[in-house]
Amino acid sequence: MNSIAYRPTGSKMSSIRKNTYDDPTTLRDFRGSVVTVECTACDRKTELDRKTLVKQYGASFTFQQLRRRVSLGCSRMFSEDGVDRCQTRFPGLTANGFSLSKEDTP
Repeated sequence: MNSIAYRPTGSKMSSIRKNTYDDPTTLRDFRGSVVTVECTACDRKTELDRKTLVKQYGASFTFQQLRRRVSLGCSRMFSEDGVDRCQTRFPGLTANGFSLSKEDTP
């Protein structure tokens, strides 16, 4: 079974990234220069340079993966009952029309 999609030569679609809404939002999708991370429960807020994140983790690194990475050691993330109560979020995503998962994006 051939899994390669047919695209006619010279098609404009070949240069446009397919927008699939079932994939999580990645650093590639977010074009802002600064990624703001905050946790209301811990009263923390920081700004991370997007270019540095791309160099360190790659453009396909998802914001879900980044959330887990920046909140390592958070006692709310890994509770005894298995429920994630960590409130780490990226306010810049929602301000720019994104969410952690593209399926939530209007």
